[in-house]
Amino acid sequence: MLSRLLAVLLLLAAMPARAAEPSASSPRCSKSEVTKSRRAAEALYREGRYTDAVEALRRTKESCWSTLDATDRGWLASDLGLAALRAGQPELCRQVLDEAPTELDPQSRVAKAIAHNRGLCQGDGGFPVQVVYRSLMISTPEEASAALTREWSYTLGLRDGHLPQRKDRDIRRCTQTEGVALGDLDVTATVELYPAQAQLIRCRALKLVTLARPSKISHVRNLFATKELGKVLPAELAPVFTPDEVEERARAGRAGQTWSEVDSKVRFERDPDLEHVIHVTGQDVSGTLELRARGDFNGDGIEDVLLDRSMGPEGGSAVDMATFLMTRTQPGGALTLLERLE
Repeated sequence: MLSRLLAVLLLLAAMPARAAEPSASSPRCSKSEVTKSRRAAEALYREGRYTDAVEALRRTKESCWSTLDATDRGWLASDLGLAALRAGQPELCRQVLDEAPTELDPQSRVAKAIAHNRGLCQGDGGFPVQVVYRSLMISTPEEASAALTREWSYTLGLRDGHLPQRKDRDIRRCTQTEGVALGDLDVTATVELYPAQAQLIRCRALKLVTLARPSKISHVRNLFATKELGKVLPAELAPVFTPDEVEERARAGRAGQTWSEVDSKVRFERDPDLEHVIHVTGQDVSGTLELRARGDFNGDGIEDVLLDRSMGPEGGSAVDMATFLMTRTQPGGALTLLERLE
């Protein structure tokens, strides 16, 4: 009997201790705590900290999955799947959403959210190309090619002596602006100059949109919600009106400075009616910053952003307008300028 007792004790000692399974009454897995955990992860997500959001939601899932009802499991799977996709983990996104409960009402909000996110995970990219109609005058990226060939309601002419190899001196569509600079156009007055410049920039932006592809990762999706936008936008976005300022901004950009560092008074205010427009004021200047498009423009899988900036000095008639193609490869950091369209 003694030998048997010793054998049982040795066997029990060798067995790994099992942690107590969480129960519905466990404080960390109560409905209110799980909701609180999801909200905390949502805050991380909105800040662009997708990997942190994944880890937070994964911990909640590992601890509480078996204690949750179908609806709560559905929302947790939906949140975790989307965060995983944004963090560049589409396989995890698909895996988590495959674990979502199947007994949900297909017409419920949670079931529709799961279906939508599952479609994103199965697609070529988690972030489709997006365009803003107000800025580009097209409703979808697929319309960009047709917009490039569509005739305008007016004509721009080439200046005498400029681009002499071109026999057709009239420009009526974007495809005819290839290789044409603002100085090549026969415009003399401000009322003609700035509309012509704006059209050239729009044509260049449309051409970029035709090349854009869906993105797998984005760190610019909530850019306009940034509290201190001037600290993440590069110095090159600050307006310039003299040759000296042009060189000064270029040096600041090469040094990695931001807009706020070259203009400590710059302030940004979102338009109450237009979500893609921000009003900007700075040292004796004012104007607007407007989203034109988002997508992967350089083929690295990371979402880039096209921002149109138009600003002028207070009380003056000069305007500095340009569109900037920028990207951000990590959440919260300063943006990198890829190209300036002007």
